Amino acid sequence: MELGYCRVQFLMFSAAVAFFHTSEYLLAVAIHGRSHVSWNSLLISRQYIIAMAFSMFEYYLEVVFLPELKAQWWITNIGLLMVLTGEAIRKAAILTAGSAFTHIIRVDHDDHHELITRGIYR
Repeated sequence: MELGYCRVQFLMFSAAVAFFHTSEYLLAVAIHGRSHVSWNSLLISRQYIIAMAFSMFEYYLEVVFLPELKAQWWITNIGLLMVLTGEAIRKAAILTAGSAFTHIIRVDHDDHHELITRGIYR
């Protein structure tokens, strides 16, 4: 398998991950203001790093043992399309929720909370 192809796939993956985390943080800042947003809005935790390490190991094993699978551009392109679709849906949900959106999972009712029933939540 051509090493350049693996680099392209890895760059596509890296760009998607970087876009996700950066846009999550910037949207939270835009909605709530910098003083109300912590670095936790980047959504990077110890468990996440472990999961990412395992995904990179899985990719390496596929390149070594199933290189013909990685040579199929259409599989990569379908995966990228799925990522972009998921991102569009998530960002639409965040923008629709506006100030009701938070990265902090709440277990108690907040008096100022509004149930969103418009847009993508309809």
